[in-house]
Amino acid sequence: MNRLPRLFLTAMLLASPAVGATDVSMMDGAIRFAVPDQWVPIMQSAGEKETQVFQVPGASATDATLARVTVTAQKVPNLNGFQQFAGNLRSHATSLTEYAPAKASSPTENVYTAKEGTVKLQYFERYFYSDGYAIQLRCIRPADDARFGATFDKGCAEVAARMPS
Repeated sequence: MNRLPRLFLTAMLLASPAVGATDVSMMDGAIRFAVPDQWVPIMQSAGEKETQVFQVPGASATDATLARVTVTAQKVPNLNGFQQFAGNLRSHATSLTEYAPAKASSPTENVYTAKEGTVKLQYFERYFYSDGYAIQLRCIRPADDARFGATFDKGCAEVAARMPS
């Protein structure tokens, strides 16, 4: 193979955002994003509201069981429908055991802690509105594992950056 085409192909592979990521499609292909390859799909639902759930392997067995990312999408008629979608999900969060709000960095975020069983969890939710779809990205991890938390949060931020908006 000629050196120039080989260099071009290598450069294209390295520049590709899909390297190390799994492509996900929801709502009959209207919503597409990528998640890290290490995330394990554990649940998927289809219908008027679609959900994809990924287990995120962690530093311990507890992290691997509890750390997960959920993407929920629903077709909405307009921006008011998006606000209702986000409001309903935010309202549900306040009913969780030992719900405690934290500081969000934008109006499209919801950050809080709550308990699941005996484990305190950190929740990060981000809401997107794209082409008539309301989307929630919800990242849940144990609150007390700083090293794992940094890696988990980085992966969650990368997925948020890939969400349509």
